[in-house]
Amino acid sequence: MYIQTSERVRVENYPYSFTLRTTLFDSMEFNPKKGYRHVTQTINPKTGRENNPKRGVYYPLLVRYRNEDGHIKTKAFDFNGDDAINLGCAFLAEHYEVFTPDEVRYLYAYILSMAVVDMKATAIYGGARIEDLKPLYEQFLRVCREGHNEGGNRFAEMRLDSVAIEACKPKDFNPFRQVN
Repeated sequence: MYIQTSERVRVENYPYSFTLRTTLFDSMEFNPKKGYRHVTQTINPKTGRENNPKRGVYYPLLVRYRNEDGHIKTKAFDFNGDDAINLGCAFLAEHYEVFTPDEVRYLYAYILSMAVVDMKATAIYGGARIEDLKPLYEQFLRVCREGHNEGGNRFAEMRLDSVAIEACKPKDFNPFRQVN
């Protein structure tokens, strides 16, 4: 079960140094300009005061869940490339209820920008022609824009055809080939 971003989880009997135990507070921060980051904060068992929070790095999408042992784990998505975009969209479609409306708007905008970046990178570094790629991204981008404007779970409709995208690339294209 995935944990909502806004939920602050209290973990008792957390190890503190080699011999002491304490309470840990596990949370997430969401920033609409930067993404998600994991934050933990412990209580100093010697003084009873909260230590400074430890903030992780930002990810486009970061979710927390409890594993079989009850430990809190994180999973990050980067949306870099058509396969990663498809994987992230499938996850979002299945776990849509975990996210707030602001987070959903951010995710639609981020995925839209990464799809455009993927199309341009496929043309530049894969040798594909933009004219051949546009029809493969058109529906995806349209649904993404509609989801951003209207809200709601449209992530299941968002899928890029990785095989067709790969077929647009010439076989022996090398963008790093040196020409004398």
